[in-house]
Amino acid sequence: MPALIMDFPAVTGTALGRDVSFVYKNGGENGGTLFLSWDGGEDHIYDREVIGVIKDTRGRRKNEIQPQLILRVVTSQSSPEATKLRFAFEPLPVTNLPQNYLEAHLMTNAPEHLYVPPNKDGSRNLHVIVSTRSGVGEAQQYYNDVLSVALSVIDLNAETYQTHVTESEKSVTEIAEKIILPRANDGVAQTILLLSGDGGIVDTVNALLLASRSEKYVKPSIGLICMGTGNAMANSTGLNRDATRGLTSIFRGVPHSLPTFKANFSPGSVFLTDEGRKTEPLPQESGHGIVHGVVVCSWALHASLVADSDTTEYRKYGSQRFQMAAKALMAPDDGSAPHVYKGKITLYKSDDQGREYSEEIPVTSTSYIIATLVSNFEQNLLISPHSKPLDGQLRVLRFGDISAADVMRLLGMAFRGGGHEKDEMAQYAPINGLKIQIDEPDARWRRVCVDGKIVRVEEGGYFEVRKGSEEVVELVA
Repeated sequence: MPALIMDFPAVTGTALGRDVSFVYKNGGENGGTLFLSWDGGEDHIYDREVIGVIKDTRGRRKNEIQPQLILRVVTSQSSPEATKLRFAFEPLPVTNLPQNYLEAHLMTNAPEHLYVPPNKDGSRNLHVIVSTRSGVGEAQQYYNDVLSVALSVIDLNAETYQTHVTESEKSVTEIAEKIILPRANDGVAQTILLLSGDGGIVDTVNALLLASRSEKYVKPSIGLICMGTGNAMANSTGLNRDATRGLTSIFRGVPHSLPTFKANFSPGSVFLTDEGRKTEPLPQESGHGIVHGVVVCSWALHASLVADSDTTEYRKYGSQRFQMAAKALMAPDDGSAPHVYKGKITLYKSDDQGREYSEEIPVTSTSYIIATLVSNFEQNLLISPHSKPLDGQLRVLRFGDISAADVMRLLGMAFRGGGHEKDEMAQYAPINGLKIQIDEPDARWRRVCVDGKIVRVEEGGYFEVRKGSEEVVELVA
């Protein structure tokens, strides 16, 4: 056993039926490490791999010491160049774990949101949605080798839930509209285990908010296995804090209402699809296009880089695609200066007495602007340092007409833990909403991002963002 842990108390127990010595060292970049040693060998288990510890009731004999299972997710990479990771669920049978390890990991209560009762006709209300198009395409393998096996360990086999595998980018919306919504309106409790990025949540939320909901409506719970590229929601709520991709939170978390925002668009605005080659109409309300979101609404550089990087070629690079697209926008191939976006911006704020007022930004040139409900766009990109998990507060971050070097400097600070929000070149504040009247003749610079979806505003058009007034799902966190 490594000399550095010899000062920690050792406990004798078993692992895989073999006598071992356990030592648990808490803290460090892996959260903590359980060291195992036996005659002729040693091993370790990092906390970041561990979902929890449960009692192992399989085949226990009378008077036998109560065995336990360490539930863990092991991640591997086939080669240094591979963009896809491989995941394996490895339950380890043990006895007599150190007390401080049990205090950190023992699961004493079953996750109630996973044991939703079926309907009278036998149809299941625990749903698993495998989004095959999310991120770099890891969702199906994770479901096959991790999630389905992990659920079986807690007595949830394939007959206790309904599995949906997406076939198109509209699949999640269709599942929400045709299955989730009618049951929620009938007062039926449901849980959705969603192997997806932020887009899966957004599609579900939009399908539910755009429809009529009854007085009996029951908010479905969403357990998110983060399979996207940025995974902003997961990184901002702690779901992605370890190597289990959110499975720890599904097993050990509880449902919380998920705040939303609503973006209204001027007539003529359309969704851009198929890498910007096609358009689709927006849902309509009172003559305006509307899109609901849970992460961010943006214009200028952020919207452009999300739109430009949403291609099959860029997606191969995972979250690196955003930085690659940003660099291309900041340093165009023709050697020209980066585009400075023109538009009139109005912020809606509250005074000390809670009364709303409007604040117009006096200059019309903007490099970067977002209205966001979350703190992190990526695991290491702390874009809104004052945002707290699920606090429902919109915040604006804006850079004016500044050089490409200064834009990259400020974003670099966000990647290093923040400080950009205090810079004199940045505007950062809590808001109730904002409105942007876009003054751009070129359609390329009229693209708006709502949680990864791209909307093109008509020339002379505008969009407005407001905090949502209704929450229709709960997020397990």
